[in-house]
Amino acid sequence: MSSSENDLQILQSTHTPHDHMRLMFDVSPHIKVIFDSSFKLIDCNPAAISFMGFKSKEETFEKFSEALRQSIPEFQNNGRASIPLEQRFMTTVKEGQAKFETELVIQGQKLSLDVLFKKIPYGDSFAIIGFVYNITDIVKRERELAEAHEINDLQLVKLNLAMKATNIALWDMEVVKDDPVNPRNVFMWSDEFRHMLGYSDENDFPNLLCSWSDLLHPEDTERTLHAFRCHLTDVTGKTPYDIEYRLLKKNGEYSYYRASGETIRDSEGNAIRVAGALMDITKTKDILFDSEKQRIEAEAASRAKSVFLGTMSHEIRTPMNAIIGMTTIGKLANDIIKKDDALNKIERASKHLLKIINDILDFSKIESGKFELSQENFEFEKMLQRVADIIGPQAAERSQKLYIETGKEMPQTLIGDDQRLSQVITNLLYNAVKFTPQEGTITLSSQLLSETGGLCRIQISIKDTGIGISDAQKAKLFRSFEQAESGTSRKYGGTGLGLAISKRIVELMDGEIKVESKPGEGSKFIITVPFKRGVECETKQAEDELYDDDFSGRTILIAEDVEINREIIQALLEPTNITIEYAQNGIQAVDMFTAAADKYSLIFMDIQMPEMDGLEAARRIRALDIQNAETIPIIAMTANVFREDIEKCFEAGMNGHVGKPIDINHVLGALRQYL
Repeated sequence: MSSSENDLQILQSTHTPHDHMRLMFDVSPHIKVIFDSSFKLIDCNPAAISFMGFKSKEETFEKFSEALRQSIPEFQNNGRASIPLEQRFMTTVKEGQAKFETELVIQGQKLSLDVLFKKIPYGDSFAIIGFVYNITDIVKRERELAEAHEINDLQLVKLNLAMKATNIALWDMEVVKDDPVNPRNVFMWSDEFRHMLGYSDENDFPNLLCSWSDLLHPEDTERTLHAFRCHLTDVTGKTPYDIEYRLLKKNGEYSYYRASGETIRDSEGNAIRVAGALMDITKTKDILFDSEKQRIEAEAASRAKSVFLGTMSHEIRTPMNAIIGMTTIGKLANDIIKKDDALNKIERASKHLLKIINDILDFSKIESGKFELSQENFEFEKMLQRVADIIGPQAAERSQKLYIETGKEMPQTLIGDDQRLSQVITNLLYNAVKFTPQEGTITLSSQLLSETGGLCRIQISIKDTGIGISDAQKAKLFRSFEQAESGTSRKYGGTGLGLAISKRIVELMDGEIKVESKPGEGSKFIITVPFKRGVECETKQAEDELYDDDFSGRTILIAEDVEINREIIQALLEPTNITIEYAQNGIQAVDMFTAAADKYSLIFMDIQMPEMDGLEAARRIRALDIQNAETIPIIAMTANVFREDIEKCFEAGMNGHVGKPIDINHVLGALRQYL
């Protein structure tokens, strides 16, 4: 028996498995450390002591944690702030392990390290064992490759770093005949190779060439085997074997691999053995594919936004031109009929401009995640009638017939956001009118599809006899900033946001929207949305009739810094006989109320004002220690109409909110409620 065999026999007979593990722990050239559950170092190997520059294990236990914290720079080489050691520990405790690369300054040198923390059982608690590998030289080489623009090699180096040694598969072949597909050639596959493909052992994936060649993608088989054969038979050694191909994994998916090999030859140049390595490069390929896809999508999005901005400029300037032009015409006209005509056209252009602005704001809210839906009881047919009142005159101008059909089983009331539902229906009807020729027909129909446990599935469809939509156009129909064709906005107008917003609203309602159409045969948009059945109520008579209120003897305070807005409010409320006093900023509003609190029955408060805004003014009024300060109704009258803006008004102590542009019905509604 040889000396080495005798030593091994003695070691096996006198040492326990624990001794073997201790020996492996101590002789490892890589750093190994163990922390207890309070993150205190309780064990380490000599490599860790040497790495930190300590003289003994005792000194290491005492100083290691603090020295390690001080070694973490404020920023990594990639410019990102370093993650504290405690955060790495907490991640390990929570997820069972933490694997990361970091940079430390040790003994005056900046080192790149690959670290793995694992949580392991330890007594009644747990411990954290750390494995640290110095990859400074590899990272340095990676940077050199990047500087030299060696992109492909750099990707492979990064892939090696990511996969480490355990993710590199090995193979070799004992050559009996120079033809690689000869069955007498003996192939050997490493376990890593089998695991890459999803196989467990040699029984699952035998050491045969066909185990591999049968899995080659049909498009890659001939090319791959030809490259292998050329390398094997070239006695000069000038034909390398370095190739990429796809292999079918056990789960039925193909992955990309890069294989390389070298041939060992006898003195006569005959191949006797081929050995090589194989790496899974699927992630790298996916990154390249995704990058190219993202580049193409980004360019398309950029072009679409550029077109959108041009369209938006046209859409905004068109009604502005009408407003400015008709204002001039109205001022110059001596005939009352011409003045009324100019005013009517200004009104229509203003509403159109407001719709464009609302579309932009809605889209912004949707994109930022701030778009919310209300859940209120509403009358379905009454909502449809409001929509018809808006669209009806537009259809009449084009001599179009607008039909409204409601199924007999439709609930009278539903619970949901009727304003947003009517917005979707209005958008679709607006498009139907726009894309339907003179004397065409538009039908708005609704029906109850099903009801389960009080949840009603409602289907609403808008059908027209318009120009229709091709399959290619349908693919772009609901995209932001896009219309069915580039010439659509020029011919028919529109921002390209209406359908995108409508789709998002319907999806937020847990519904769906689809389109059925063929060119020249009209279109049919179908909305399916779930609503809870509402509480049945008697149909109310028409509300909000203008100027049927008399508020004689009542005085209100309006805080508004813009003179034209004060003039508009004064003119609109004049028929109600109410007395109005004005403050031009928040400070003046507080002072006027403080001086005569009993005089005022209600305050309309603008939000954005000089010197003091409306929110602060409301808070100060509520804080006054005088009669009426806590009870006087304060209503926001502002262009800040986002939900978070409305919530801020209530938080400041206000009782309600009226948005700008001012709707006189909303103003009168607030007066009726509180006076």
